[in-house]
Amino acid sequence: MFGMRGRIFGAKKIHEIEEKVEHIHEDVEHVLRSHSGDEELSSHLKEIDEHLHELIADSKSLESGVPLGLLSAGDEGVVLGYCGGRGVAKRLLELGFTPSSRVKVISGSPGLLVDVKGSRIALGRGIAMKILVDLDGR
Repeated sequence: MFGMRGRIFGAKKIHEIEEKVEHIHEDVEHVLRSHSGDEELSSHLKEIDEHLHELIADSKSLESGVPLGLLSAGDEGVVLGYCGGRGVAKRLLELGFTPSSRVKVISGSPGLLVDVKGSRIALGRGIAMKILVDLDGR
């Protein structure tokens, strides 16, 4: 599930995790319906169900705005924006990471080598985490 340093291995893994969380959510709801008389169990399951709802919501937002630093070689997306101040935004714009530009990860160890607008650019993991990309913008 997780690679070195806790990094998620790419967009496909994000979708797999979301599907597993939704499956667990369905199981919890089934147990809640079939064991409605056990108050203590119901209370614990309702708490778990709330956390699962949060995870599902987080995974859906993650799909639409993933930090570039979480992607693996071969993954690609469209730049949505940046997390950081004006200095970060200015530098990334200078490098070609303009909103709506396509970016593809060429390699991902230890930093990232990416292709943006036909140029290959090496990025440290920290700055790559500040670039948000849309994985569905194909």
